[in-house]
Amino acid sequence: MGVIEVIEKLDTTNKEQKLNLEQLHEQFIDLQADPRFAGLPMEELENLFSAYLKTWISTNTEIMEMLVKEEK
Repeated sequence: MGVIEVIEKLDTTNKEQKLNLEQLHEQFIDLQADPRFAGLPMEELENLFSAYLKTWISTNTEIMEMLVKEEK
């Protein structure tokens, strides 16, 4: 797999994770309605997942930038 393909895969993953991040709140609203998750600190869990997705996106972006610099 070449560098260009890796950059494209990272970009695709970032787009998917940004969509997940946009939908995260609605997903947690659905989880709160499920009695199996009663008593869990949903706001804190949502914040944790949000931070995780943002870190993943940021890391992918940094890797893509490094790969683009190497390609030049």
